[in-house]
Amino acid sequence: MNHHRYLILISIFLTSIFSSCIQSNERKNNVIIDSLIKATENIAIGETKFGISEKEFNQLHPDSLIILEGNIYTLTSFFNKSKKLNMIYLMDTVTVDNTKFDKELFNRMDLLKQHFVKTYGEPQQDRGYPKQAKMKNGKAFEAYKWEIGKKLIAVGIALEETDEGNIYYVLAHVDRKE
Repeated sequence: MNHHRYLILISIFLTSIFSSCIQSNERKNNVIIDSLIKATENIAIGETKFGISEKEFNQLHPDSLIILEGNIYTLTSFFNKSKKLNMIYLMDTVTVDNTKFDKELFNRMDLLKQHFVKTYGEPQQDRGYPKQAKMKNGKAFEAYKWEIGKKLIAVGIALEETDEGNIYYVLAHVDRKE
């Protein structure tokens, strides 16, 4: 009988130690996530922060270009009613006139995805590659998404139908929710 009680006490003891370790790891993960959010949610891209004026944005990006991981992207900025930066679009300059819906296009999208993965980890939403038949003119298929505090990042492929044919390009947007 004492032997049986002893085993029960040991199993309770081990269960409580294991449980406290799990809770400790969860707290550490929450602290890391909270720190990442606080450190990055005000950054639109690179050194560009949300809330700057159009003049400040143009001083940072006079040619509307940014280089990320050796790749050049065209920047388009959007400002809220207070005339403060609250959204940017990045368009991959290599795919600006791209008419092919192929592996190279997906590779370019994955290059941009990897830029964000280095800072934020794997996306919270991964829809995979789009199907060409499901693409819609003037719309982007958002393949990868991250939500970091008040910031939303999406990376995908857009279709633009022209008289010369369809153009598919890689783009991302980084928004700050008010």
